[in-house]
Amino acid sequence: MATSKKTTKESPAPLPAAPVQDLTVSEGKATESPHLSVVIPYCKAMAQGNELLFAIRSWYTFARFSFHIFVIGDPEDWMDGENVTWIDCPRVSDIPSVDTLHKLHEILTYTAVTEQFIWTNDDIYLMNPVSYPHIVLPKVLGTLNPAAYNGHYRAAMERTVEMLTEAGLPLLNYGTHTPVVFTKSKLKAVLPADDPKAETGVLFTSIYFNTVNTAHPARLDWKTDPFLLPVVSKAPDEKYVNELLRNKVFLNNADSGYSPWLESFLARRFPEKCPAEL
Repeated sequence: MATSKKTTKESPAPLPAAPVQDLTVSEGKATESPHLSVVIPYCKAMAQGNELLFAIRSWYTFARFSFHIFVIGDPEDWMDGENVTWIDCPRVSDIPSVDTLHKLHEILTYTAVTEQFIWTNDDIYLMNPVSYPHIVLPKVLGTLNPAAYNGHYRAAMERTVEMLTEAGLPLLNYGTHTPVVFTKSKLKAVLPADDPKAETGVLFTSIYFNTVNTAHPARLDWKTDPFLLPVVSKAPDEKYVNELLRNKVFLNNADSGYSPWLESFLARRFPEKCPAEL
């Protein structure tokens, strides 16, 4: 039986940790990084190993701003209930993009989640100190190219391209597998919950940012960019991984990249309990 706290839609916002004096630029003015909710969609049946545990430990190790973590979906027994809040939201579809979008719409109804919030995954880990600007900077993988993919993801990308083309919007691929910052009011305006294409699966991050982003995005290339190292192999060269991570702030593993090696690697990177654990 999980002991983590279940929030309600009327739950008050958790008390923030002591603020960090981390300045960024917003509309030409220097402002402190805000206290933010960090939201992680999670399906225990689909989890690989201890991804969620290591992801949350990484936030407590390397985030350099005030935050509170919400896990929407399933709880884990080790959640402490004070420093991580569980939102009960059963899986509604075996199509990942459909289920994820349902959880995103559900988040919009919770007052405890901040107006601007960070959306991330259980397989994304912070690997070096991260400030708010690292996350809020828009990032792309190039343009949406459905022909390069298969299965549900390809179909969702095809529908995404159709929607963006019909709206006369850019076709940039914002699905970088890095944390992003969403704004609730903008989310509500971009895609109604009953849109027929959404009901069959779309890549919502690309729809959202192609619609609302006005800044030039950074283009990711794992060999050269300072942001993300994707792990796709079950037995990569650890020396090379460590060398690349010296200049990266995020690590993400594909389904094919989760392995005993990665579990051991993350356990050595994040060996200590964090405040979110019992």
